[in-house]
Amino acid sequence: MRDGLNGPSIADVVPGRTLFRSELRALAFGVNLGVLIIAIAAAMWGAFDSMTDAGGDRFGGTLAIASPALYAGWCMLEPALRRGADVGSVIMRLMTACFIAPGLVAVPVGVVLAVAVIFPGMRDAITDAQTQNGGFHYYWSEGITAQVFLLPLMGWMTGACAALGVCLILALPILSLRAPNVVASGTHIEKVESSKRDSTSAFVFCGLGSTVLGIVLWVFGDGGNILEFPQGVHRAITTQSQGAFSWDESIWLFGVIFVVLGVLAMAWGCRRALSAPSGAGGG
Repeated sequence: MRDGLNGPSIADVVPGRTLFRSELRALAFGVNLGVLIIAIAAAMWGAFDSMTDAGGDRFGGTLAIASPALYAGWCMLEPALRRGADVGSVIMRLMTACFIAPGLVAVPVGVVLAVAVIFPGMRDAITDAQTQNGGFHYYWSEGITAQVFLLPLMGWMTGACAALGVCLILALPILSLRAPNVVASGTHIEKVESSKRDSTSAFVFCGLGSTVLGIVLWVFGDGGNILEFPQGVHRAITTQSQGAFSWDESIWLFGVIFVVLGVLAMAWGCRRALSAPSGAGGG
């Protein structure tokens, strides 16, 4: 059996191969392979660009860390877009997207950097950029040898966090809408009567995604506790009326809204699931 997006489904039985080996193969097959190649190329370019960007003024240097996250995030999202996803494949992909996929980008970058800095010209480029910036280098201030290891490691860790975030914010909510039986498998949601089971899955997992996204926006936004929300709305309206716009405050306001809506949705879904009598999920 083959799916239309990413070649062979890892849920299929592949003679002579374990499920784990099949999952590893899927990470570098079809669309995933294309995304992997693009991510490696972007990370390589970013790593070399960072050598001469002592002030950290250019966007390119961040790609060395962001590219593993982009690939890992895509790998986590892909099962949610695939037809015929099952519980086993989603759990397996969560593991490989968090711990293995970022390394498929970060390790090649580390190897290439380790070879590149052997050449004096590369080391001189870093040193010259640092000297011209008053002795400080935004990316390579820890030393060339240390940074060769730190840059891939930071990319790997960022990728693991990105994959987990994509799972909670996008993959599970999408699956709860496209294949609610997958996310509901083995949970109290299965006890809910069949006519309400799918919507209960959506309430719980879309609410979870909204809450996690809201927390992220809340943390990175410029705001305080939820009691300050009315004043924040007033400030945002006043600022907007004066022709200005504050991204930080707007992000915080949206974060509060997403958290509140997410918690309410999860609470409603959990109330349904926990109040469902045993055996009510039949049919």
